[in-house]
Amino acid sequence: MPFNFKLTCLSIFRELLVYHHKSLEFRAKVFAAMIGAKLDPKEEDFELLYEIAGSIYENDETRKKFLVKATKEYVAKVKKKDHLTLDALLLSIDKDLKAHKRYASKIDFSHLRRFLTGCEDEILVQQRVYEFLITEVKTILGES
Repeated sequence: MPFNFKLTCLSIFRELLVYHHKSLEFRAKVFAAMIGAKLDPKEEDFELLYEIAGSIYENDETRKKFLVKATKEYVAKVKKKDHLTLDALLLSIDKDLKAHKRYASKIDFSHLRRFLTGCEDEILVQQRVYEFLITEVKTILGES
């Protein structure tokens, strides 16, 4: 995806300008956990995410691009490990799920399974992230 000045400016203010931005941020965290579990995320991972975003936000190009951009930001933070580790991201997802039980329905495991690629070590970490999410969703749905 080419650089988009409008999108970049809007992303700075997405909290104010994007309808249901917290839901979008939650989805971005979930996808970032799966992609960030890879040793070296590739651009193809984000192209796949854009494709998946098309099935989530069918008629909203801006939301699709925001989801990819927000996910890239979280992955970059996880990879830097200065501000956010994968464990901290998973704890944040857990906290969001407990605060907003409806977010459990936002996790489409068939979408997440599409990211289970790479070397054996990457897939192992991704599988653990995937299983963590399944466990958390089951717990939340069991409480409802």
